[in-house]
Amino acid sequence: MGLITLGCAKNEVDSEYMLADLRREGFMPVSELASAEAVVVNTCCFVEPAREEAVETILEAAELKKSGACRVLAVVGCMAQRYRVELAASLPEVDLFIGVGQQQRSLPEQLRRCLGLTAPVPCDIPPLPRVVETTRQGWAYLKISEGCDNRCSYCAIPLIRGALASRPADSILREARFLEEQGAQELVLIAQDVTAWGADTGKGKGKRSGGIVSLLESLLAGTAVPWIRLLYTHPAHLDEDLLTLIGGESRIVPYLDMPVQHASDRVLKEMGRGVSRRQLLEKIELARRLIDSPVLRTTVMVGFPGESERDFEQLLEFIATVRFDRLGAFSYSVEEGTAAAGRGDSVPRREKERRLEEVMELQCRISAELNAARVGQTVPVLVERPADRDESFGGRYVWVGRGRAHAPDVDGQVFFTDPAHGAASISPGRIIPVSITESGDYDLFGEP
Repeated sequence: MGLITLGCAKNEVDSEYMLADLRREGFMPVSELASAEAVVVNTCCFVEPAREEAVETILEAAELKKSGACRVLAVVGCMAQRYRVELAASLPEVDLFIGVGQQQRSLPEQLRRCLGLTAPVPCDIPPLPRVVETTRQGWAYLKISEGCDNRCSYCAIPLIRGALASRPADSILREARFLEEQGAQELVLIAQDVTAWGADTGKGKGKRSGGIVSLLESLLAGTAVPWIRLLYTHPAHLDEDLLTLIGGESRIVPYLDMPVQHASDRVLKEMGRGVSRRQLLEKIELARRLIDSPVLRTTVMVGFPGESERDFEQLLEFIATVRFDRLGAFSYSVEEGTAAAGRGDSVPRREKERRLEEVMELQCRISAELNAARVGQTVPVLVERPADRDESFGGRYVWVGRGRAHAPDVDGQVFFTDPAHGAASISPGRIIPVSITESGDYDLFGEP
C-alpha cells in the first residue's frame, strides 16, 4: 500500500499512526505508488488552496487505478470528514472515505474488505505505536491534543476536528519515551493550541497555560530529550508561568510560535482572537524579558472581510516594529459554516495577492537582517541529512541541519561543511556546534 499525506504536522502524525496500524495488520508500505495495490490520501481542507491540492492529488492517485497496480483508493482526513457526501458524488473513482480521529483506526479492516481479504496477513514486524521516519533525522512531532475551543470566526477546524480533547499526560509521556528510544533528540509538541492543553479536563485551576506547564514539567522529568519545542501558543492564553518555564529550562528551546493573525484591533475583534494589539505587544515584551534572546515566529492573514487599507498598514507597522524572526502569511478564504463566512469575501483576490506579497517582502528584509547578525556565532545544530547535490552550493556545503532557532518544515535550515578531520564524526541525529560564516534571507551557512 501507499500513503500520501497533505497538510499540517498533525496530519503527518495521523499518517504515522495509520501506518503502524496497517503494518500490524500485514500491509506493507511501498515507496513507488505505481506498485501499490491500495493508495491512501490523507487530506487537508483548512483553506481553499489546500482543498484544491487535495482534489488534484486524489485525481492523480485515481490514475493509478488505470496505469498501476492500484485496486483501492481511500481518501481520509479532514476533507473526507467535512465533504464526504460531495466527494462521493463527484469522485466515483474513490472506494473509501474515512474522516478524522478514531475513525482512522478502522482503515486496515476497511481496506481488507475492499481488497477481498478475509483476515489480517501474518506479520513478523514488532508492533509500534507510530511509524516515524523523522527520528532518523533526530526529531519527531508529539501531538498533545485534538480539536479546538477557540472558535476564531474564520476557522473551520472546530467544525472538522471538534472541540478540544487533550490527550492524557501519561499517554503523552509514554509516547515521548518511545520517540526518545527511537532516537529523537528533539520533541516538537503540536496541537491546534498547545497552551490550551488540559483546559477541557480542569487542569491548571483556571490558568489556561497551567496545564501545559505541568505537562512540560512531566516531560522534562520523564525523558532526557535535549530539545523540546512548542508549536502554536495562542497569544490570548500565553502567560507568565509558561514564559518563565521556557526561559528557565535549557531543554525547552527559546522558540515562541505565537500566531497573531493581525494587528488591527478592529480586525482582531472581528476574527474573535480575544486579544488586542496592545496586549500582543505586551506579551511579546514579556517574552523578551523572561526568555534570553527568544526566537519569535508568527502567522498573519491578509484580506479578512472588511480589512481596509488602514488595517493593512497597521499590520505592516506591527511587523516592522516587532521584527519577528519567522513569519508566515496567507490570504483569507471563505470557510463554509464559520462566523466570518456570512461577511462574504469583500477584498478582491488581486488585492489580497498584493498585500500578501508586500507582507512577505517586508519579512524577507527583516529575516535577512536578523540572519546577518548571527554570522560569527557558534550555535548547536541538529544534523538531519546529507545535502542534495542541487543545494550544496557547488559541493561546498555537504550537510543540512537545524538550530534551536529553526522549527522543522516551516523555517530555514543550516547548511554546513565537513569538519577538517573528515565526515566520520558527523551523522544524522547528532547535535554538533556549528560556526556561522554566511547568511541568506532564511538559511544559515557554516562550519563544524
